[in-house]
Amino acid sequence: MKSGIIGARGAGKSTVFHALTGLTPIPGVADARSRGRPGQIKVVDPRLDFLEQAYGSRKKVPVELTLLDFAPNPKEQKEGAALDPSLLPLIRDLDALLLVAPEFTGNNVPLVAAIENIEGELVFADFDQAERRLERLKKEKGPIDFERTALEKCLSWLEQGKSLRILDMTAQEVHALSSFGFLSRKPALAVINCDADRATIEDNLDALRGRGLESFRLAAAFEAELWELDAEGRQELLAEAGIAAPARDRLISALYRSLGLITFYTAGEPEAHAWQLRSGASALEAADRIHSDIARGFIRAEVVSYEDFAELRSDAKVKEAGKLRLEGRDYVIQDGDIIHIRFKV
Repeated sequence: MKSGIIGARGAGKSTVFHALTGLTPIPGVADARSRGRPGQIKVVDPRLDFLEQAYGSRKKVPVELTLLDFAPNPKEQKEGAALDPSLLPLIRDLDALLLVAPEFTGNNVPLVAAIENIEGELVFADFDQAERRLERLKKEKGPIDFERTALEKCLSWLEQGKSLRILDMTAQEVHALSSFGFLSRKPALAVINCDADRATIEDNLDALRGRGLESFRLAAAFEAELWELDAEGRQELLAEAGIAAPARDRLISALYRSLGLITFYTAGEPEAHAWQLRSGASALEAADRIHSDIARGFIRAEVVSYEDFAELRSDAKVKEAGKLRLEGRDYVIQDGDIIHIRFKV
């Protein structure tokens, strides 16, 4: 899962990146091809830790989140601009966006307005892309096709300044427009970069929710300093600030909700492995997530819920208690399912 950090100059995007990954931000560069720097965050998962211990696994593989920090390009992004336009092609293939807005004393742009300004740039980019494609389709001879109809629907919505994230679309329309990588349709989090004494404020930003955005607070400068301490020192400093968990852990939870993701597991003596999957996905899709050959030769899935395994603590007791289920390819995977796929290629 890849997410990109975007926003206005001076919002603290690179500090947010450092706070979440522990990596030093990259300096400004003129070459767009080298502007993105990835940083990985391993998901802290007590369920995976338990499975590793229960099975005596030799290896543990947690879910990882990739964040991209983009080097600033002053030639492209002017002072006060909500977004660097040269980044648009670089963020089209990302799974989600982090829209960073500052909330510091003396900041002149209201918080909601700052986020809406970024959203406005995404909407405008989508409108321009859809309009150009529609003009080409109109010049082609033949009946009005489904893509044209779907684009007209999107243009009508974008003209109102609304993001495609909150536009109801049929499965057919989503499929027809899937290759466009519309920016305002991507799941996004409004990241509020604030001082440490404001990090625990509970926001009630109805204007952002109306845009399909969840807000996420972090004191980036404060949390960036935590990387200089050991684990015990970090926990003490967080406790003093009244912050329940590091920002990276809270961010993962927020992104999971925003993207509609769940976690399932495969576990045994060789390896305990956590896998992310979209909510509502089938056993066949889970098999493909593990390996395409497993999906191709799918026979059945052996499934036990994490809760049942945690109570019984062994495969033998799970079977004895009748908690192991045999499911077909259409079974809908539930969060926490531990699965073993039987397959033949």
